[in-house]
Amino acid sequence: MKDFFKNGGRQWPEFILAAAFFVLNVILALTLPYYSAHSRYYGSGAYVVVLSAAFVTYTLYLLAAKKKSTSDIAVLLFGFFLLWELSFKLGLVHNDLLIPSPEGLFHVYVEKPKEILADVWGSLRLLFWGFLAAAVFGTVLGLLAGWVPRIREVLLPVSKVITLIPPLMFSAYLIMLLSTFRQAAIAVIFFAVFWPTFQGTVSRVGQIDPSIIEAARTMGVGTVGMLFKVIFPYCLPGIIQSISGSLRGAFMCLSGAEMLGINLGIGYFIEKYKSFADYRCVLAGIVVVGFVTTLIDILASRVKKSLIHWTY
Repeated sequence: MKDFFKNGGRQWPEFILAAAFFVLNVILALTLPYYSAHSRYYGSGAYVVVLSAAFVTYTLYLLAAKKKSTSDIAVLLFGFFLLWELSFKLGLVHNDLLIPSPEGLFHVYVEKPKEILADVWGSLRLLFWGFLAAAVFGTVLGLLAGWVPRIREVLLPVSKVITLIPPLMFSAYLIMLLSTFRQAAIAVIFFAVFWPTFQGTVSRVGQIDPSIIEAARTMGVGTVGMLFKVIFPYCLPGIIQSISGSLRGAFMCLSGAEMLGINLGIGYFIEKYKSFADYRCVLAGIVVVGFVTTLIDILASRVKKSLIHWTY
């Protein structure tokens, strides 16, 4: 905090501008009525709460990180919301079917909190099982293929071809092949994570220092011990980095798979309300996907740094 005030000449202009945009947003939301008739009006409470939470988060992060880019992002965000709110309050947007008001968008979270939380929890459960299976099998098979040349020569070219195919391309077939939509969604996640994990593990096994292998052989380490006591610990930092990087992509693949038929998950939430032409809920679901994906990315980075902190 002391650094923030010491460097006030560099920090204050952007902070004041972001704060001004925030205050104007709140004033417009609470006082200025809609200029023209819309299909439905919503209370401004949820919108003001979101704005306030965003401003508090921005302020705390600015004090902790002391990055000027933080204020630049805040100015852009609050400026966008200000223009969005003005477009409704001044009558620039007359049809709120495709472009809902900020109040209407965030009021979805007041109307359907249980449904949204249930769908997010359903998505996370599917993500957990698919991701866990892919990470385990991809790592084990990658260790074997990296150590045994014959297995590597067979599987590595196959994996290079399969990884060029978007995992969602398999979803239509998997839905027909497997007994439930949930199994199909888990299989899509598995394909999204398994092959990159496999390829990354094979590559890291090939990069291990030969002197480490020779030293282990000299000590009488067998094949199983070599794989799981020597090679696996050596490759673990790279494996964790690749797995954490593919986690965000796996969630996005899951959301796409859920839109194809599974009756639970945030992707299903978006697809359901799209069929009802309720684009306010569709946009609310997209915002949830962005929020959850960002949260997963942050948590994965924190876990990665805690597990392999010596690489940072």
